[in-house]
Amino acid sequence: MTFRPDSAGSADDAADRRATEHAIAAEARRQMPDMVMIDPASGRSAASAATGAAIATRQTIAGAQFLHDGVQAIVDILEPDGDGWRIIAVRGSTKAKPDHLAALATQAWVAAANGLRITSVHVRHLDRDFTLDRSGDRGGLFVDTDVTAVVAPIVATQGARIGAAKALLTQSEPAAIVGDHCHAPYACAFVDHCHENLAAGPYWPVTILPRGAGKAFLRRGIDDLTLVPVEDLRSDTDRRVHRATMTGQVEHDPAGAAQAMAKWSYPRIWLDFETVSDAVPVWPGCSPYEQVPFQFVADVEAADHDIVRHEFLDLSGDDPRRACAEALAALPRTGAVIAWHARFERDVVLRLARAYHDLAAVLDDLAARIVDLLPVTRDHWYHRDQRGSWSIKAVLPTIAPHLDYATLAVRDGGDAVAAYREAVDVASTAGAPRRTRCRPAPLLRPGCRGDAGGCRTAD
Repeated sequence: MTFRPDSAGSADDAADRRATEHAIAAEARRQMPDMVMIDPASGRSAASAATGAAIATRQTIAGAQFLHDGVQAIVDILEPDGDGWRIIAVRGSTKAKPDHLAALATQAWVAAANGLRITSVHVRHLDRDFTLDRSGDRGGLFVDTDVTAVVAPIVATQGARIGAAKALLTQSEPAAIVGDHCHAPYACAFVDHCHENLAAGPYWPVTILPRGAGKAFLRRGIDDLTLVPVEDLRSDTDRRVHRATMTGQVEHDPAGAAQAMAKWSYPRIWLDFETVSDAVPVWPGCSPYEQVPFQFVADVEAADHDIVRHEFLDLSGDDPRRACAEALAALPRTGAVIAWHARFERDVVLRLARAYHDLAAVLDDLAARIVDLLPVTRDHWYHRDQRGSWSIKAVLPTIAPHLDYATLAVRDGGDAVAAYREAVDVASTAGAPRRTRCRPAPLLRPGCRGDAGGCRTAD
């Protein structure tokens, strides 16, 4: 039920999210092979009839369908529970979340209206502590969280809520109210539609101020950063952003940056990873959503500033971690290891150290030498074209326009992961040519090279 259904768009990550949801649902069904599967493509009448037949014989059902008062509900898993039924929603998160509750309340309300006694409501989510021991053996991947108590009050008022929504649809389309809710917990499909007729905001909005500092000014009715009184800015960072915006001059403190990096010894190793993660672990030793490195670039800079590049890229489709760990262990055993947002790189290295005990000492030492260029840049560089961001994608074009990510075939981590998945997918029509092209002249490497080279440029 919605106004203007044809105006719905699609989020940039919608395809990836759907693929993840399908993988999780398939694994949940695989672990319960005796369930009756209701075919959603069979049509509403056939699906409802199949659901009724399975309920009559007290079978566990995947995709049970119900209809009440114009509202259709599809239940991921409907399971007999004594003389009643348990509703289970399968989700790809590692915990039950507030945004799961409304859909579960609707399912429980519609199912109860169809004569079922609902004994409990659960979210079946991924266990963050699960580790795949053997390929294909994913028993224990899921854990159930009972949300019956928190869903019950919503169910009690769901009829009135749905009635109000249906009444609203008989009236004129209400004015769109935009805000943070447009993007949380997920981007709304109507974001573009609701924003297209809004008056253009200021070129330098107060929301440029980092860490949400602009919200205080919005509450005061100030939406233009150039109109903010400088004395009302509370932090040095906010004042630097404001000053650079007003003057157009770069805020650069090379002496301060040099002092901050004075103890970063040579040879300096400028390191950047690209990683892939799967909700349903593929390789033994991995956990849900674990970041698995399939590529890194390490530029080793000598004291005379001579650069030697070390690269790793695995497109075999096999577990890349061991080969990556060995390539990292071959890097120089001394010198600072420099990364942008270093916590990520450090965590990747430490996970590899835990996975391969024979390399643990070398990798632990490498991780201990990782230092972070991001805070140095944040404290000593700002160009107003960064528009309040210190991501390397925002900083790099302001320092070295010739290294702008927009000019790269693989512009960021998302592009790199998409290219990786395509390359290792032997069933993909594009996979074979991409795999061939990647090996002699990798398309994946420019983005990773950009990060490593960008870090050096920021230095």
